[in-house]
Amino acid sequence: MLIKIDPLDTIFFRDGKPFSMGEDSWGNCIFPPSPSVIYGAIRTVYFSNHIDLLEKANTEEDPTNNLVIRGIYFLDNLENKNTLYLPLPLDLVQKKDVEAEMENEVNLLSLVELKLKSSCPTSHVLKGDQGVQAIDNGLISGELLKGYLSCNSKNFSILRLNSRVITEPKIGIGLSGETHTADESKIYRVGMKRLKNLSFLVEFEGLEIPEKGLLKLGGEGKAASYEKISEQLINCNYSEKNLNKDIEKFKLYLSTPAIFHQGWLPSWIDMNSLEGKYKNLKFKLLTASIGKYQNIGGFDLKQKKPKPMWRATPAGSVYYFKIIEGDIKEIYSLFNKQSISDEYAKQGFGITFVGKVNE
Repeated sequence: MLIKIDPLDTIFFRDGKPFSMGEDSWGNCIFPPSPSVIYGAIRTVYFSNHIDLLEKANTEEDPTNNLVIRGIYFLDNLENKNTLYLPLPLDLVQKKDVEAEMENEVNLLSLVELKLKSSCPTSHVLKGDQGVQAIDNGLISGELLKGYLSCNSKNFSILRLNSRVITEPKIGIGLSGETHTADESKIYRVGMKRLKNLSFLVEFEGLEIPEKGLLKLGGEGKAASYEKISEQLINCNYSEKNLNKDIEKFKLYLSTPAIFHQGWLPSWIDMNSLEGKYKNLKFKLLTASIGKYQNIGGFDLKQKKPKPMWRATPAGSVYYFKIIEGDIKEIYSLFNKQSISDEYAKQGFGITFVGKVNE
């Protein structure tokens, strides 16, 4: 099932850091929201339509146990274009001191062997033709992502998230749990987000909900509308038929944040040799382009305590591999549009796309 979610007001998604108000008056916002927020919103929709089953929530008999998120995207609604967007791969960068008319153009870095002695643990690095800089909060269309994954081009146009998401500062004050009136020393400030011609798209399975309705999203439980739409919009996948069995290298692109027990490395990659084993496949990590980690946490309403804090590898991160055993078609069938996250995989963390490598 594919649904489009449109917030009806400003929204706020706090990061996983503790927030005490007063002592630390600014609440940090994380945007886009973590997959767990979307997962929780869908579960809430289900239970709001099945109140009699609420007592089974978070038990072995929980009717939402089979819910699996298969993809989280953006939909650009400007002029009814309905263009699908995903986080920009982090091996796409911009030339420094670029002219204004080229500020939304990015280039693919080249994979080169590292021939000098270095503290870098990988055997290869990513290199540009000249000085380059990373793009913060960039998006790439589904159609161009296909070109990126299939190595049909090295140059791409992007959409900047700040052109579709407006920050609106808000000042508030915490309430006393006893009197429900303003509490002393609990003033806080947050940066609310307002989406402009932009929607969330969520692809999931394992749970049936009404085809349209309302849901709560983010801090303060702000209302958002949702509706089922055609799955034909998911056009970011290139065909397995275009893969040649002689391909020796491939890349994995994270479309959503991933939580790994080894920090930036999946648990099936050895930290010393950088060789990985996954089922009957074997490969070696050549290099990676990794963004700054995100704090992923939350609050357990049932246990009434904070959830464990995780440092997540951000969406857009890219891993380059050389195949040792197996072939690219086996790799494609095991990894493409699947989660490689060590934690919360079914919540939509670590959804991966397989791509070719352009050297």
